Amino acid sequence: MMAENSADPNSKHQRSPESCLDRISQLPDHLIEHILSFLPTKDAVATSILSKRWYPFWTKLPVLHVEDSTRCETRRQTRVKFKQFVSRVLLLNEAASLHKFRLDCRPIYEPKCFNNWVCSAINKGVREIDISISTTPKYRFLRLPCRFFQAEKLRFLKLSGGVLIDIPGESSVSFPSLKTLHLLYVNIANDESLGKLFSGCFVLETLLLKTDYHENTLDIKLCSSTLKSLSINLRYAEYKLEINAPVLEYLELEESYHQVSFIGNLSSLVEANIHINYGISLNQLIRVLYNVKLLSLASYSYSEPVPHGYAYPLFLNLVQLEILIGLPGWDVLSHLLTLSHNLQTLVVENNSTIDSRWTEPEHVPTCVSSRLTTASFKVFQGLEVLCPEQIVRVPMGLQDMSSCNTVKRSGGK
Repeated sequence: MMAENSADPNSKHQRSPESCLDRISQLPDHLIEHILSFLPTKDAVATSILSKRWYPFWTKLPVLHVEDSTRCETRRQTRVKFKQFVSRVLLLNEAASLHKFRLDCRPIYEPKCFNNWVCSAINKGVREIDISISTTPKYRFLRLPCRFFQAEKLRFLKLSGGVLIDIPGESSVSFPSLKTLHLLYVNIANDESLGKLFSGCFVLETLLLKTDYHENTLDIKLCSSTLKSLSINLRYAEYKLEINAPVLEYLELEESYHQVSFIGNLSSLVEANIHINYGISLNQLIRVLYNVKLLSLASYSYSEPVPHGYAYPLFLNLVQLEILIGLPGWDVLSHLLTLSHNLQTLVVENNSTIDSRWTEPEHVPTCVSSRLTTASFKVFQGLEVLCPEQIVRVPMGLQDMSSCNTVKRSGGK
């Protein structure tokens, strides 16, 4: 007993041999490779010094994420080391095929070097590519090689920043497996290059296009029999947009200052999120969005007078409407309420400082009298408060109604 009592009083805090085991190293190879695939490739390569068993894991990873540093721009030696690292990682990779290749860098590398990286990933059957080029005042972009546009197994493509899309006239585009395409503030050489890119995506289902400036006017013609989701934000860019997508289910348009037209109908459309200014008339939108269930509409555009005898299509599927209107947009709300017989949720906001007058419909809209269950109003009027009751007559079935009214007095008082 005394021997036991004389033992080290801190012995109870000592770890057992079992607790000191390297449990991660006991995992099967495929699990370790899966864990390492979530790390930046630089960190995954660093694990090769842990033991002989760990050394080959980084050469078998199906996911590669390489990123340079700000020092690469100012230090030649650092830039050379990064080039050697990326080239070595791609050369020694033994994965049966690449699942994803992500490259974050600055446009400071020789085109031949950049082309070799991209083509190496494509030659390994990569399924996802994410390239982000951080532009600098001195270096603007890196041009994608022609081989890039022949990636047969590519399913997801995201290009951001200083990437130049310039497809020569004699070159073709073939992405037979590409379903998702994101183009975020990239450089587009001309209309032909963008048109070739879209036409070469034979099974495209999701397209996200964003740009805030372009030297030339873009004439975008988007024709796809497979596209289901389209999000376009072309702020401050001069453009013409033509959309022909018969199976489109989701549409998002933001900051449309210029010409937008729709070819055919959008009968498959389920949800639309539209933020427009002066590039497309509200009446035109109403004519193509009639089949949606969920509609969010922000507009500062004038609605032209309705032609005599013209009948708008009914919004029989619309159950939720969120609308931010300014200037004379109240007439559009009046039209939508009259056309939406099954509307259940209505959110109205008017932040215009101009006194926009509400024209009450001659008859109480069907949705207001029987279907509407939730209504919210945030109304800012120039000199007067517009009460919710002036917009809709409170129906018996309304379960939730809220309002937030703000008055701006003359003279800023």
